[in-house]
Amino acid sequence: MIYEHDLYADGAQNPLWKTDILIGRGVSGERAQEISDALEDLALAVFLHNLEATDGDRWSVGLTTPDKPDLAEISRRLAAMGFAAKDVALRAELVEQKDWLRHVHEKFPPVTAGRFFIYGSHYEGKAPANLIPLQIDAATAFGSGEHETTKGCLLALESLARHTFKNGLDMGCGSGILAIGMAKLWPDMKVTAIDIDPESIVVTNRHAAMNGAEKSIVSEAGDGYHAPLAVKNADYDIVAANILAGPLIAMAPDLARVLRPGGFCVLSGLLARQAADVADAHEKQGLEPAGAWEMGDWRALLFRKPG
Repeated sequence: MIYEHDLYADGAQNPLWKTDILIGRGVSGERAQEISDALEDLALAVFLHNLEATDGDRWSVGLTTPDKPDLAEISRRLAAMGFAAKDVALRAELVEQKDWLRHVHEKFPPVTAGRFFIYGSHYEGKAPANLIPLQIDAATAFGSGEHETTKGCLLALESLARHTFKNGLDMGCGSGILAIGMAKLWPDMKVTAIDIDPESIVVTNRHAAMNGAEKSIVSEAGDGYHAPLAVKNADYDIVAANILAGPLIAMAPDLARVLRPGGFCVLSGLLARQAADVADAHEKQGLEPAGAWEMGDWRALLFRKPG
């Protein structure tokens, strides 16, 4: 995946265009991902954003292109997917040329989440001696430490530090930050990282190496709990899943199946209004609530499997 600050880092002056595709309300995250996948070949980079309207999720897809985008082709592909013109809004504009290195320094300062100190490779300072350092490049995949759901998951994991875990799973690993966090909290743990997006696996492996955790983490692109590596390494005594409410609910039976008795799971990627439904889906699988963290409109939930 290519990012705007990478494209201008060598001083090239080729103009970039950014196209924002605002999708109507009621479209699921999975459907928004399908739009992103369908347009990926038209762009240097694709960005998927959840705008989090309070009356329902609303998504936008951003495309970065080296030339003025072909809006007619974008519209044609959207129509082929069943989206009428009234369902989407397109806006294209030139990307401002700027000092992206300075921008990254200013936009992505270090973040503290409990005992974790999250910083990018651009950070030139030292991590506080009393905190656990996590080096995660800004704007790579999902989960660079700025978002509330990532912070909530890290706080939930930290709350379990007194426990001894040997086998962990990061489901929907994104940047790999939670897998690395687990490896740092429990150095003897083997962590399996799974994501449906192959690019996330590339990013996870790179971040694992940056943090000296490459020997603790194994990763694979695949279909959730049915990914061959996830099946092979089950059962798990801790699972972290920072995805979306819909997939969390749908995957609750699979999670409960691979979680060992006495094991814990950390769930996030959900809004306050979605927490009850996510909790209910997991309680129906016999899991017991063990904690919750509020981060603005977002929630992180902790459950335990009896035994």
